[in-house]
Amino acid sequence: MSQEATGVEIGTEQKDKGLFKELTPNRITLLRIFLLPLPCALLFLEGHLAKLFSLGLGSLLGFTDYVDGVLARKQKRITTLGSMLDPVADKIFITVVYLTLVYLGYFPFAPVALLLSREILVALLRSWFPEETKVINLARWKTAFQMSLAGLSVLISLVDRDYLRVVEIALWGLVVFSFLSAFPYFYRVRRALLRTKIEPLLLAKSLLSLFYNLGLLLSFPMTGKFFFVIQIGLSFYFFRKGLARTSPLHAQEESLLIMGILSAMIYEVLHRGSLFYSLFFVLVFNLYRDGVRSFKLIWEILRRK
Repeated sequence: MSQEATGVEIGTEQKDKGLFKELTPNRITLLRIFLLPLPCALLFLEGHLAKLFSLGLGSLLGFTDYVDGVLARKQKRITTLGSMLDPVADKIFITVVYLTLVYLGYFPFAPVALLLSREILVALLRSWFPEETKVINLARWKTAFQMSLAGLSVLISLVDRDYLRVVEIALWGLVVFSFLSAFPYFYRVRRALLRTKIEPLLLAKSLLSLFYNLGLLLSFPMTGKFFFVIQIGLSFYFFRKGLARTSPLHAQEESLLIMGILSAMIYEVLHRGSLFYSLFFVLVFNLYRDGVRSFKLIWEILRRK
């Protein structure tokens, strides 16, 4: 059975009577997630001023990734929850921003798909073996480069969008660096798996969640104006996986639903060449499986000092 990270700490931390009486590191991290749609929405306006505001706001949100860490050390609030929540916010940040840039034509889809596939895989491994997949310095640099490249692409578009070809080259280089930064995780998890007795059928059911979210990612080019459904689904996935201590032995109870949704998506793509009706089921399913639980976790985080 899964065990929420927040559930571990609820009994050990004093709850705050006023949700926003104090700006804690975890609340700053959540603020980064909540305000993320704003700079993305400004990019759709296409004007230079809107892009500048988007760049400024996005940079400010990215800077909070540094601020929450400094504040946690200053207030001596470096907790297990905080160490798990911060990489979750980073993955959501990169996912939403990069897929928005793909939709608007700043980035090609192929390298972004590889980048996010790495994040989806690492999120699953971290939910299995959180101790073996603690964030390393190389991964922190990777996140900083990802955020910087997104800002650079918007800045370059203010001059001439033809120069974005240079960004595409840098993006492929970032793909290589991102996978290199994940090798320590893969090595440690491999050793942990060798020590763990795993029943093949249960492992296959657990991995179905991975294939489902990879399927969502790969379907992004076929979603059209409903691209945001994929962003929401992947964001919930990162939030739940990042804040849950699960086990590779844990079977997914929604396996039949997952297979049904994937089958519906494949059928619709083969017959329509795009996705529409099945995206409704994707949205409802993700709200049911991950959304409600995620909002409960967010509420618990906001209630604490």
